[in-house]
Amino acid sequence: MNHKNYFVLTGAMGAGKSTVLSALKALKLSCVDEPAREILAEQRYINGKGVPEINAQLFTDLLLSRAIYQYKQYQNKTEIVIFDRGIPDNIAYAQLFRLDTEVYINAGNNYKYNATVFFLPPWEAIYKNDEERKMTFAQAKQFGLSVKAIYENLGYEIIEVPMQSPQARAEFIMQYLL
Repeated sequence: MNHKNYFVLTGAMGAGKSTVLSALKALKLSCVDEPAREILAEQRYINGKGVPEINAQLFTDLLLSRAIYQYKQYQNKTEIVIFDRGIPDNIAYAQLFRLDTEVYINAGNNYKYNATVFFLPPWEAIYKNDEERKMTFAQAKQFGLSVKAIYENLGYEIIEVPMQSPQARAEFIMQYLL
């Protein structure tokens, strides 16, 4: 599957993706929230085992399943859709948890987005831990660099979004979309 109207917003954890996505939503773009936070909240609410500290394999499988579901959910749309993380991000999660990456790589190769991917680099000044984000900044930075390399290896063109206000970042992205 290949959807040229699907764009990915990716990068390090805590780099401002969700905030920029909110700014893009305010500009009336179709945006899809990151599945990791949804799954973590759902699993913790039900005392489920699908969290990294209990069962990293289950968590990563749930992430991939949700990402594919989100991808297919918008397949009939012709307008631009922006995803807070794409299916290839799941390869980085599998690597992070030292899991077999084969199924995640297969998914990344089979579900394609627009060749342009927007990357938000690690930004220590805005990084914060919270209920779902427990990594150190150094770990988040490494994860972000892994994600960037994965997209590059899959043939995507990386556009680095400058470290500016959320509105300025959204406007930067809009310049490429229009």
